[in-house]
Amino acid sequence: MPAGLSYTLEFLRPRTHLVDVRLLLRGLPAGPVELAMPAWTPGSYKIRDFAKGVQELSARDARGRGLRAPKLDKSTWRLERGGGGTVEVRYRVYAHELTVRTSHVDEEHAYLNGASIFLYVKGRKELPVEVRLRAPRGWRLATSLPPVPGRPATFQAPDYDTLVDCPIEAGLFETHAFTVRGRRHRLVIHGRGNYDAAAIVADLRRIVHAEARLFGGLPYKEYLFLLHPHPDGGGGLEHRTSCSLQFPRFQFRPREKYEGFLSLCAHEFFHLWNVKRIRPAVLGPFDYQSESYTRLLWVMEGITSYYDKLLLRRAGLLGVDGYLKKAAEAIQKVLETPGRRVQSVEEAGFDAWIRLYQPNEHTANSTVSYYEKGQVVGLLLDLRLRAVTGGRRSLDDVLRLLWREHGKPDRGFEEAEFQSTVERVAGRGLEDFFEGVVRSVEDPDWNAYFRPFGLEWRAEEKGEPRPLLGARTEKKGDRVTISGVVPGGPAERDGLAAGDEVLAVNGFRVDGETFEKRLEEAGPGGAARLAVFRKDELRTLTVRLGVRREVSHALARRARTTAAERRLLRGWLGREAGPFKVGRAARLL
Repeated sequence: MPAGLSYTLEFLRPRTHLVDVRLLLRGLPAGPVELAMPAWTPGSYKIRDFAKGVQELSARDARGRGLRAPKLDKSTWRLERGGGGTVEVRYRVYAHELTVRTSHVDEEHAYLNGASIFLYVKGRKELPVEVRLRAPRGWRLATSLPPVPGRPATFQAPDYDTLVDCPIEAGLFETHAFTVRGRRHRLVIHGRGNYDAAAIVADLRRIVHAEARLFGGLPYKEYLFLLHPHPDGGGGLEHRTSCSLQFPRFQFRPREKYEGFLSLCAHEFFHLWNVKRIRPAVLGPFDYQSESYTRLLWVMEGITSYYDKLLLRRAGLLGVDGYLKKAAEAIQKVLETPGRRVQSVEEAGFDAWIRLYQPNEHTANSTVSYYEKGQVVGLLLDLRLRAVTGGRRSLDDVLRLLWREHGKPDRGFEEAEFQSTVERVAGRGLEDFFEGVVRSVEDPDWNAYFRPFGLEWRAEEKGEPRPLLGARTEKKGDRVTISGVVPGGPAERDGLAAGDEVLAVNGFRVDGETFEKRLEEAGPGGAARLAVFRKDELRTLTVRLGVRREVSHALARRARTTAAERRLLRGWLGREAGPFKVGRAARLL
């Protein structure tokens, strides 16, 4: 009997949010077997300990005799078995967290992220897998796993890594199909919202076309977009032949908010190349129990964030000025993060496991997002490459070269190889860029990058000076709480702390509406006497307010530009009318 794993998933009482799992282990050698549940899911760099959702695990042999299955650590069980033969393991998983990184079951649907559902055999992740779903009557199934011919609701995967890289949606949903370059695509939507499915399909088609032009084709037979309009937040998670998307259900309109959704789609779709195939060596095959550290998350996520807006421009879904506005907003967001002066974008990626997904009141002061700063660094790198090569080479060429040498053969690269690949494309060393921008905490000279393209980074002060407290606040009804203080600001200097609840300013009670007004009355440079609760102790602090001036930043075209500058700008963002015509891919180096 060939070795393999067979899972059967049942949703007997979906209102309990439980998934009943029956796992058959076939053809394994005699002796004990260790089963483990992943501690994290690829693409989301945080230890989540999915084993906390597992309950009622039991095992028996082919004769129905019970087997001992003691737990060895937080994620591992040891099956005490003697001879070979088939072993049946049963367990339940509690699934009641609807994010792209977790699983969720209710009476309408089941969304299954494989890392949070499927146990694996330690040391044998290469075993072939089958999955059968026994869903409530009327439910439909959607996954990028290929079906087993002749066996309804049954799917197969060549190994465990493939299994957990293919999320499953089961339930009541709508499906829309379209074709690009002869490849079938499906958009599956579960949930209500103010979206226009026909418009989404039309725009997805343009995004897929634009990204296929960049890389010279599509590396799959079918692709699945899974969308959950969500009451609260959003996000996405990439997979090799699918992606999971969540977006606030009533933010598909107006247009500017909808562009945020399109950027999310372009981002996750771009990952099918950059991360899933073009990747550092540590990002696959995966160790599901331990962190996988890399200093290149700014490349994997930041550069992808840069392209998710640039590709909307190339697909004709953003105008040139609309793109420049979004680029300026991205830079502005980084400049408003004090932590950029403390941590480099390279260090931010290495620390993702303990910082990005686990923020506290001091996070903004001590770290920077490798997504947010990473997209700005990706932008500057693209401009630098275009400028030093006279527009003959760009970041596109770096990605295409990585695709040819690492992505297609599915071979990860070492960290130093990214910089060396960039320098091969540039035809020169770029150590000054990597030391001065990637590994530095200093702000770059913005106009040194934008000037060759006829652009200018401008800062203008607006309005009258206003009082500066130097603290972030959280306002809920009548309560005003200090959620964080800015390093070196008045609040930190005069003793205000995160967690303080502000009751009064200069002797007058304040709430969410009046707090700012009382500070305005104190004026720039004035004194604000704050009565606060620190835990349950009443304290009075006097803060000498600073002076705050509103600064507006913009990335604008200069009034007078040279022909060379206009040529570089067109090469980067195309002409204003219609989609950016990429044309034939440049020759790979």
